[in-house]
Amino acid sequence: MIPSIVNDFIKSYGAGKTIKIYESSVIRKNRCVFFLIRENLERKLVIICPQDSFRFLGSFSFQERGIFNYRFKKFNYIICSCDSKNASIIREIFPYTRPRAIGLRAAIGLGDRLGLATPGHIRAVKQFNVFPVLAQQSAREMERTGRRPQDVLDDVTWAVFQEGYRGGFAADADHLKTEDDLYEAFKAGFTMYTIDPSDYIETEDYSAEALKRRFENLPWSEMECSKERFLRIYMHKRLILRMPNGEDKELKFSEDDLFKAAVKFSYAILFATRMYRHLRKLVRSKRFDFEVSIDEIEQPTTPLEHFFLISELKRFGVRVHGLALRFVGRFEKAVDYIGDLREFENSFIEHLLISKQCGPYKISVHSGSDKFSIYPILGKLASNMIHLKTSGTSYIESLRIIARHDPELFRDILRHSLEHFWRDRKSYHVSADPSLIPNLSDVSDRELERTFLDRVEGRQILHVTYGSVLMARDSDGKWLFRERIRRILLENEEEFYEAIAKHLGRHIKECFIQHD
Repeated sequence: MIPSIVNDFIKSYGAGKTIKIYESSVIRKNRCVFFLIRENLERKLVIICPQDSFRFLGSFSFQERGIFNYRFKKFNYIICSCDSKNASIIREIFPYTRPRAIGLRAAIGLGDRLGLATPGHIRAVKQFNVFPVLAQQSAREMERTGRRPQDVLDDVTWAVFQEGYRGGFAADADHLKTEDDLYEAFKAGFTMYTIDPSDYIETEDYSAEALKRRFENLPWSEMECSKERFLRIYMHKRLILRMPNGEDKELKFSEDDLFKAAVKFSYAILFATRMYRHLRKLVRSKRFDFEVSIDEIEQPTTPLEHFFLISELKRFGVRVHGLALRFVGRFEKAVDYIGDLREFENSFIEHLLISKQCGPYKISVHSGSDKFSIYPILGKLASNMIHLKTSGTSYIESLRIIARHDPELFRDILRHSLEHFWRDRKSYHVSADPSLIPNLSDVSDRELERTFLDRVEGRQILHVTYGSVLMARDSDGKWLFRERIRRILLENEEEFYEAIAKHLGRHIKECFIQHD
């Protein structure tokens, strides 16, 4: 129920204006009332305080201030923009709007490329016992959307405040490849750091002689180990996996296996170690989550490679909370898993057993959106040891709202996406063929959603071209689509939030609820 002081204030302030109160945001603190409103398309923070508490308001940057009479008493009020400075103050006053470390709890990453979908994500996770990573964006995503880590975290702060969500959340700087990107995420207040060393992974297949030569030429001084000691460690290293059928599977290295693993991964491990040590110096005593991701390479990670990777990270003192492997099959964007489900399950079991015995740490599943055929497997085997990452699917679901309420805008977006698909797809794993897309002129408005958002080609083409769409400008420098998309979503925000909550809720239910 909205406090009467809020209702009375809105009657006074909002006379003749189009104003929506975000009821879940209303909260009392230090004798003041805080809440969010939306005036036309702009979200604003309102604070009402007794006159003797006016000094408390001084730190906020405000657009308007005044005096409001309520029950024969005078109250000060300020109207503030939902900007970065005010978000920082809100995080100080209300701890539930600050991200925190996850630890080893099961988690779902909920990327929001528009900065508008987080209320829908919150409504999805509130139904289930899974920890949300509400601020999750990769360096690539931020570059393509013109956002910075601070923008991402601030948008989530306001969404959490808007929804009155008290359940806690994390902030994941995903696929970090440079110390500069890591530092910017740290400075913004992120709590999870996913390091992507894939640029340092050696994937070439060498002859036995060339492989041995490359092994001998590894930077042993940087590896903090002599070649001889390294060989002694790993030629005697064993791991026994107790398989579900009761049989034991032994992981051990032949000399050839060891040479291949070391040559393939050593430079990547050194990079991850440098990033970890740099981060430790930055955070000092603060808790944080650290993940290493090798999911974007071509070859699936073998159990022996997994064993080598985690053994080396531990040797360097790197404490990982999650490891994102390259699984068997194909994890293409915006569509279901492509591959043999039995093969995936058998392989996943081995990786899971390694993570339990060598950790524990979570298995992180990247490109996890819409992989509905494997969710029951994950839920059955490891619902409490999974970190599922999603992002693009929320953008796709937002386009459903566009298709329903502004079909011409949707058509413009799809045309633009088709023009930029071949360039934008280069950094993504997709197999969509634009020639299979029906001609837009042959599709009625009411069939747009089913034709282009429920089928592989349309979903993938729209998924990978989000950056080209969101950053497109006309000859005068004005946004071509960005503000039009924002307007439609905010004008239909409850429908938008519920669409996001329904779609992501299905992900959570099928992945994190144990299946018989």
